[in-house]
Amino acid sequence: MFRFLFRKSPKPTKRHRFGNSKAAYRASDLPQGLGLIDDIPLEPVVARLHQSLPPDYVERLHYRVKTANPAMTDDEFACKWFELKRFFLMNIILKRTPMFSSEIDDIWHEMLMFTREYQRFGDQFAGGVIHHSPEREPKQMPGERAWFDWVYAHLFTFAPSSARCWNGFFRNPLDTERTDLLRVGNEAEIAERWFDMEQAKRYPEVAETIQILVAQAIHEARHAASSRDFEDTGWRNPVSTPNSMVYLAGAMMFFSITDNNGYNQSMNTIFPESNPDVQRQQESNCSTSGCGSSGSDSNGDQGGSTGDTGSGSSCSSGSSCSSGSSCSSGSSCGSGCSS
Repeated sequence: MFRFLFRKSPKPTKRHRFGNSKAAYRASDLPQGLGLIDDIPLEPVVARLHQSLPPDYVERLHYRVKTANPAMTDDEFACKWFELKRFFLMNIILKRTPMFSSEIDDIWHEMLMFTREYQRFGDQFAGGVIHHSPEREPKQMPGERAWFDWVYAHLFTFAPSSARCWNGFFRNPLDTERTDLLRVGNEAEIAERWFDMEQAKRYPEVAETIQILVAQAIHEARHAASSRDFEDTGWRNPVSTPNSMVYLAGAMMFFSITDNNGYNQSMNTIFPESNPDVQRQQESNCSTSGCGSSGSDSNGDQGGSTGDTGSGSSCSSGSSCSSGSSCSSGSSCGSGCSS
């Protein structure tokens, strides 16, 4: 179950922990399926996700996005679409899944313009609409972003364009409330607080995945807390995967617990951030897009987030369109939208 190799190893050489922010968008570099880590049993969910997205829907979405963004290449769309599908998979696992990329969020907005198709997609994939709703008061959420990164790293293999799509990874520490609860190790409480247990009841593979993630998080938190320094953890960066997301997530867990206030400095001693000025300029999270997902629910319960459940979508500008859903500024429900 646990993917770290617990044996002493030489101190790792310095590597960039966030990937190249200017990595080219190449669809040929994307993993098969959604690139699940080997022991994550979500292949049936991935298959259901793809079956819920008819080619005609994806083609019309592609056309609409490219029309609104003439400079976007087909490869760029493919990479961002790939990451949005990963986001939807996380949405079925987590109780709350904020959207931390305004560019990926733009594609999600365009999906909503096809009202009937989007409703059908949510029903078939998640048993109910996947709500798109803004925060009432958009704000920085570093702890939420850190948890997003940790879960992402334990579900998916590294894809070259991922860091660019998500504006880097592991730049914020996990909040102390979260790491304290992980160290206590109450699996039922952790699962209920942070994971979508309604989906776990509906799909056994989701329940199994949640169990794996909870056990892994508790294990990492306790091991980090009992280690004198990062080298003492024995967590070894595999030579075959020098940019291992799981390894970096372990480092994030360790420094979040042992040096939360000096997190960035501690991480930079081992994994220096590449092009920090560029990374900061590209930072985009819910403080700018204001949009997140609260999980799907066939009864219209948004799990504590705000937004209108009538058509399954609500966006930050409040402008309306003929289908009855709210749209972001610059979007319209003209030709090509379902009503």
